[in-house]
Amino acid sequence: MRIRLAHAHDATGIACLHVRSWRAAYRGMLSDAYLDGPVEAERTRLWHTRFAQPAPNQYVVVAEVAKQIVGFACAYGAEDPTWGTLLENLHVAQEHKRRGIGKRLMAHVAHWSAQTHPHACLHLWVLKPNLPAQNFYQVLGAEHIESAVWHPPEGGPVPQIRLAWRQPQSLLSKLGQSAP
Repeated sequence: MRIRLAHAHDATGIACLHVRSWRAAYRGMLSDAYLDGPVEAERTRLWHTRFAQPAPNQYVVVAEVAKQIVGFACAYGAEDPTWGTLLENLHVAQEHKRRGIGKRLMAHVAHWSAQTHPHACLHLWVLKPNLPAQNFYQVLGAEHIESAVWHPPEGGPVPQIRLAWRQPQSLLSKLGQSAP
């Protein structure tokens, strides 16, 4: 398994994994009509746009096994004036979970954030019913900062929570890494 920077030619592979991940994790949270239909076109459009017109603070890495994308992370450096770098996405293929891929992706994001935005916190939003994701991040030291409501495409409101590391060095420490 290797982790590398993502490139425009990875957009379709990332989108496919993003769709599979949402269908597995968000069933019952998002509408079946959305997950079984427009999510694929919507995620594909999103990823092609992200690579065609990347934000200057965008960072995307992929995890590969046998040249197949099995995980990815996308972050936006210093996106929020209070909470800093936003981890927008972190997904690992179901069949590759519990192998340390998520932690390695987190380590790459944390190192990148610490190097490019050394004084910024690191945060993300998790759907409140997604307990496995919450557990993953909280084991790595994230704290629940606030609650909000997300209004997803083609669905009713879904509660979400912001998790954050006020000191990104604490995340690196939990990952067995040192700050750059």
